[in-house]
Amino acid sequence: MLRKVSIVTPIHNEEETIPELVERITQTMEAWRQREPGREWEHLACDDHSSDGSLALLKKLAEANPRLRPVQNPRRSGQTGGFETGFRHATGDYIVTMDADLQNFPEDIPKLLEPIEQGRLDLTNAVRMRRKHSLAMILISKGGNLLIHSLLTCPVSDAASNFTALPAKFAKDLTLLENDHRYVIPIFVRRGLDPKRIGDVETRHTARKHGASKYKVLRKALTGVPELFRFRARLKKGVYDLQPGAAGAEGKGSVASTSRKEQVAGRGA
Repeated sequence: MLRKVSIVTPIHNEEETIPELVERITQTMEAWRQREPGREWEHLACDDHSSDGSLALLKKLAEANPRLRPVQNPRRSGQTGGFETGFRHATGDYIVTMDADLQNFPEDIPKLLEPIEQGRLDLTNAVRMRRKHSLAMILISKGGNLLIHSLLTCPVSDAASNFTALPAKFAKDLTLLENDHRYVIPIFVRRGLDPKRIGDVETRHTARKHGASKYKVLRKALTGVPELFRFRARLKKGVYDLQPGAAGAEGKGSVASTSRKEQVAGRGA
């Protein structure tokens, strides 16, 4: 049963966006909470050692917003580190991951949660309609989706959206390496999540208001394919498997074939 939702937003130099991000998430989730007794939520803003005033601003906003929880990655580790930090600190039974640049609409979070609350799905992933990215970025993303679908079990249309509602039990004690935030769904399937209980939800998309994207199109194109194959090798080796006795440790992800030490040693491979 979905009772508490943890919103996880990785943050790096988003000082201009943060006030609107926090306000819109708060308004959306407070409206969601008030519609049904017993609902709760929190917002984990995971700072990746920003060089602007992002962390200080988040802490200031948190003084008036008890559901906002600013946390910082242990080390500079990008969006993947933000996911891992958020997973580690989340107290909800569901986690919604979302970029901080407001290209996705916080107001669409309830749309992701609805099929889960209705019992139709266990994981939902956003399909960004009428994307406002460059043509080159869209083409690379589509190519990446084709590769992911051919090599991994990832039954969603837009695997790179990063706007996803996830059951928290499959994120327990999860170590993420390289750019593994792109492959959270295959990891959860490996850990025992039924692929038939995963589905798409159409959401809105808009142009970025402030700053520039952290992704460089050429670099993403050149590094994405070898990175995907390295991830696939780790997945098959069992690097991401749930430890015996952990929640959701039944099924094909239940055999932990590598130790925690080996997992951490693989970071940055």
